[in-house]
Amino acid sequence: MKAVPIPETEQMDAMLNQSVYELACNYYENPNQYDLRRYLTVNRRKLVCFLKANPDKAEVYFQKNKNIQATHDVERIWQEGSRYIVASMFHGQVKSPERFRSLPKAVAEHVLVSYGMY
Repeated sequence: MKAVPIPETEQMDAMLNQSVYELACNYYENPNQYDLRRYLTVNRRKLVCFLKANPDKAEVYFQKNKNIQATHDVERIWQEGSRYIVASMFHGQVKSPERFRSLPKAVAEHVLVSYGMY
């Protein structure tokens, strides 16, 4: 096992790659795969700064997630004109849409909401 805490850059990379459980396995014995928040210490400000400094990572995440068409109990991200939209989907209905002018802020929102870290 590696020494904790998990470095924040590793946390953010894992969040963007949806591999937090795999990362936690390197630092904790038998991590809880159903509530990964306990292994994450980054906040919105740090994640946005990271994405602004690494715009390619924000773009890759967006491209990977923008075409997800699921409509039930998922978080979605898409672009409308010059704005990025992040919203929860519930039985085909868009719930609580948030509009962002910048991709890093939209991706940070999507990632944090996906991990239950509003």
